Amino acid sequence: MSYTPSPTSSTRHYLSGAGLILLAALGFSLQPIFARAVYADGANTLGLVWLRFLVPSLLLLLLLPSVRKPLKGAGVLGVINGLASLCYFAALSQISVSLTVMLFSLFPLVVFLIGWLKRQESFSMLRILALVGALLGIYCTLDSDMTGNGISWVGMLFGLGAALFYSGYIIGAPRWMPQDNALGGASWTLIGAALVFSLPVLAGQAELPVSGHGWLMVLALGIISTFIPFLLLIRGIAILQRQFDIAIFSTTEPIASIFWAWLLLQETLTQRSLLGVVLVIAAALLMVWSQSRQSARQCGAAITVKQRPTS
Repeated sequence: MSYTPSPTSSTRHYLSGAGLILLAALGFSLQPIFARAVYADGANTLGLVWLRFLVPSLLLLLLLPSVRKPLKGAGVLGVINGLASLCYFAALSQISVSLTVMLFSLFPLVVFLIGWLKRQESFSMLRILALVGALLGIYCTLDSDMTGNGISWVGMLFGLGAALFYSGYIIGAPRWMPQDNALGGASWTLIGAALVFSLPVLAGQAELPVSGHGWLMVLALGIISTFIPFLLLIRGIAILQRQFDIAIFSTTEPIASIFWAWLLLQETLTQRSLLGVVLVIAAALLMVWSQSRQSARQCGAAITVKQRPTS
């Protein structure tokens, strides 16, 4: 006798994956805060990105010998994500947090369009509403003063590059990341990025922090905003296995970044920003509702097939 999962159990499984991705987004959202402190202590973009991946990589290799076995797929994802980080932090050094966040937040649209072109994603009213709501929510949270004569077009290109590379990471993760080894996958994602950026560092291109406070912020960036969120994200990806849904839930990261910027960096948080928060949360809830409806339909179809008389 075969077992048909109930809509409730399927939705609960979906929510567990979504919850892990939301927690990961919260950890990632602290990156601009720690990055600004490291920049202020004398580091450049290359030094910052290298240290961000080097710190958790060394901790993993020293403390957990089980992760020392190379995982090629995770290493490739590490390179892609490392390039996304390089573009993101380079953009932060040249344009505002808000503009960087806006450009980076285009990645759900990129993920959806690539999935649609490859016929891996389908249009539905709820999915389109979730995408539009997430993008509008990000737009509402941004500063009104994002343009002008002093804008850096190079910084904007870096922001777009971050969105494109991160889209590649989201799309590739379900295929290349080992589903039964979240710790090993997270480890080699970080190690792969650290190895790539070690080459220009060895060539003398990196500038590192100069004080104890700067190195403390490096540790916070490497552990609180890199290793722990990566582990949660990869586990969540293994559960969901749906790249568009992952991208929508990840839009909570820039929303949280803007909240931290308001709380810790005294950046402006207006009623319009709060509306953006509501829209992004509504987009995430739409994805959950869409999944619960799909689970109920699939369960009903399975029951109908079972009850159909055989000749």
